Amino acid sequence: MRTTKDTNGAGLAKPIVVGWLLVAGFVVTCAILGDYRQHLRVFQLAWVAGAVGFGLIARSLFRGDTARSGSWSLWMVGIVAIRLALLHTVPSDDLHRYVWEGKIQRYGANPYTTIPANTNDPLLIREDPNWPKINHPDYPAIYPPLSQLVFRLTSALGNSVYIVKGFLVFIELLAIAVVGRLLLLLNRSPHWAALYALCPLTITSFAIDGHQDTLMLLALAGASICGHRQHFWKCGALIGVAISAKTVAIVLLPWLMFRRPIAVLAAIAVMVGCYLPYSDAGWHVFDSLLRFGGSTSSLGALVTLTEPILGDRRARMFAALVVAVFAIYISSKRLDLPRYATRIFAVLFLALPVVHAWYLTWTLFFAWSRVRVAWLMLCVTAAVYFEAESHRSQTGEWVMPTWVFAAWYGPFALALIVEYVWRKRARDQSQPYLGSDSG
Repeated sequence: MRTTKDTNGAGLAKPIVVGWLLVAGFVVTCAILGDYRQHLRVFQLAWVAGAVGFGLIARSLFRGDTARSGSWSLWMVGIVAIRLALLHTVPSDDLHRYVWEGKIQRYGANPYTTIPANTNDPLLIREDPNWPKINHPDYPAIYPPLSQLVFRLTSALGNSVYIVKGFLVFIELLAIAVVGRLLLLLNRSPHWAALYALCPLTITSFAIDGHQDTLMLLALAGASICGHRQHFWKCGALIGVAISAKTVAIVLLPWLMFRRPIAVLAAIAVMVGCYLPYSDAGWHVFDSLLRFGGSTSSLGALVTLTEPILGDRRARMFAALVVAVFAIYISSKRLDLPRYATRIFAVLFLALPVVHAWYLTWTLFFAWSRVRVAWLMLCVTAAVYFEAESHRSQTGEWVMPTWVFAAWYGPFALALIVEYVWRKRARDQSQPYLGSDSG
């Protein structure tokens, strides 16, 4: 029986307090370590504690304890503090490419035609600490034009990975705030945004590693608000921004086509506008994307499972077909953009031949729209992914231990089955027995 204090929300729910403390412990540990790759086991243990805290917070949200969660403004203060505490940590080596590609643009070079390993221009490499640390140095730029423009902007502020990282974290905080606003428009508690903001995977992916996916997420959050208000031209423009920041966002176009086909023109106009500064590269802007996606494979669930039967090329084609068919199928349903995005990014994650842990944040971003415990578990068990990150930081080679696939996807598959059975049983119990005489 609830006490008066509980009913009125006068005190914070105890699981939420404990959850926040455990997440804070994960953050403090990462802040002390500086570079988690050099202390992998400690990082993974801290991750487990942070995951328990995240689970307690998620469970409280499921139980409807938002009335005893404290104000959302106070939660945002905590979310900001977490990001600030981790800004000094060593980011992913992707950041060195971000900074270098921004720098060469200031010298007039096109990142889509300039290969780091082949660069002899002393203006581009002299005394540049980022150039020797670029990953895949035999590839020209793979990131879309809007990301390149952001790299150029941040490069003008300084030749440091922490400048671009700070900017991208700021973008992420804006995205979280916009999602909070969207939840209020949907008459839901903004606290649900914590399913994204307080997950150890999200914190590691952006506050520590500094990946540029936050640009896409902010555009997606804005597009969702415009879609909710049926401002489809603005929604289309923002989807164009999302695609120009991260190519995978192209899977959002079918949703727009089924809602307001003419608004696709707004998305196309934005994409063309972003590509114009790099138009002298022609079709070479897609060289690295096609090469990387067509010749590399790592942890992609569908490709890994079907490749022994279909062969490499057919497995990739089959995975692409699955995504296309699924996108068309769910686009025909009357889903809002968050629910559509959550589903299509989930299928895309399973279908891509090359998978990195932070790709899960694409579907985690709107997890509140379609809560699935199995997917939250997949985000938690992503701790094993960092076995390869640690190995690469020490040897320079990307090698994924064979057991990682099973350890990452195994609990997810089991949870998916259990969740399906539980939901089916719950639906069956809510319906009358078909063989009864009750009519």
